[in-house]
Amino acid sequence: HRRIISRRDAPCNGSDYLLGTQCCKKCKSGEYDCSVKNVSCPTDINKHCVPCEKGKEYIDHDNDLDECLRCKFCDSKFGWEVAQNCTPENNTRCTCAKNYYCSSVTCDHCHQCTICESGVIEKQCTPSSDTVCGTKGTILKCTKVYHVLCFERQLQLSVHSFPFMPLDTDLSSHIPAIVAEMTLAEVKKFVRHHRLSEPVIDQNIQDCPGDSSEQKIRLLRVWYMSHGMKGAYGTLISSLRELKMCAVADKIEEKLKAAISSSQDTGQSKTCTQEGRNSYNDSAELSKAYSGSLEET
Repeated sequence: HRRIISRRDAPCNGSDYLLGTQCCKKCKSGEYDCSVKNVSCPTDINKHCVPCEKGKEYIDHDNDLDECLRCKFCDSKFGWEVAQNCTPENNTRCTCAKNYYCSSVTCDHCHQCTICESGVIEKQCTPSSDTVCGTKGTILKCTKVYHVLCFERQLQLSVHSFPFMPLDTDLSSHIPAIVAEMTLAEVKKFVRHHRLSEPVIDQNIQDCPGDSSEQKIRLLRVWYMSHGMKGAYGTLISSLRELKMCAVADKIEEKLKAAISSSQDTGQSKTCTQEGRNSYNDSAELSKAYSGSLEET
């Protein structure tokens, strides 16, 4: 509470104030006036002024207050952390914690830094600015079995090469190898996920009594004929991962890549050339179809 005073034309020294005909003294920063309720005009700061409690209270100016102000609390739940501890003379100074930022001058709220879904960061998040995300490098169409992701950034070209399944690979000859990595229950789960009817599933099981290998082959072949060759590999791998059969997906992926690679000439060139818009669209379709398998590998 502040003492109500009336000022006269005759000034007092410094921060002192005039009450009636007497100059009253204010407490300095870091202290408060404990005599407000008992003394109308304090004149001896050594008797009337009391220090604020360190780490809990403060006053940052000369005053005639009867209590100190409470220190600010930097709440980590809202992205704050302490930049400067509270002292009797100064309030706590808060700043945005790691992975948080504040773009306003007053900074009354911290925002969580953006996470770049593309994985490409143009500029890191700072206490005063959000993350600046880039886009994935252009997917370039390459010769034969190798697809190369070329990223050009800041006049530097880095090329990452890895064997990749060509678009619309015919899986019909690979079905026995695929189901060899799956149990009958897993094959059933997969084809049911793709809405193969129970009568069709039962019929294929009954056609090969006691032969689980042939049953698996028949079921997957029915799905493949229904789906068609286009995009079947991507659907197979992404669906297995979606169904929490990641280990199976990994084994099938490795087996098919090895089979495709061994059928190609070992001396194939792995260089890539920039395509026009139409070629880029083809590659974008490839990326979309197989994005799930790319992320896992």
